[in-house]
Amino acid sequence: MVYLKLNEDDSFNFKMKKNALKTEHELTPKQRMFVEILVQEHGNITQAEALKRAGYESKSVETSRSHASQLLNRKVNPHIAKYYDKRFDQEVKKYESDNLRRYKRLERIANSAEKEKQYAAAINAEYRSGQLAGAYVDRKEVTVTGLEGMSREQLEKKLEELSNKIDGYNAKTIEVKSEDATSIEGS
Repeated sequence: MVYLKLNEDDSFNFKMKKNALKTEHELTPKQRMFVEILVQEHGNITQAEALKRAGYESKSVETSRSHASQLLNRKVNPHIAKYYDKRFDQEVKKYESDNLRRYKRLERIANSAEKEKQYAAAINAEYRSGQLAGAYVDRKEVTVTGLEGMSREQLEKKLEELSNKIDGYNAKTIEVKSEDATSIEGS
């Protein structure tokens, strides 16, 4: 926002309002468009791409990245960052709380797929609708193959298998009696 102050000599002194004092109502159309594009395309485009789509011109990709980063910088442009947060929260809430909209959309998809005789798509849409309602739950069973997941009988069996395996592969093991050991040490 620009303030005009009349000086003593009847000239105007232009003074810009600091960004810290600006509100979301004082966003320029390009700034507002930048935030809207960034929120609507969240995760699909970069900040630099949103800046370009909003009508900003940059000499290079690095310049547009820098400019986009400055626009969302809370210290430099807190009014833009605040508006971005507000719009992003609105978008998130729209998708978190509106299950009825999702049911209706899945119903439309299922009906149109059925009309087109695409039964697999119709069944999939119905299944997803049921998942959304909580009717279908994906249950996965994880089995632990470590020693802590075994019963005593299973542990004993595993120990016996390992013992047999070691005896079979370890052919260099020699049974030595104590009297043989003393004769070897004495020589």
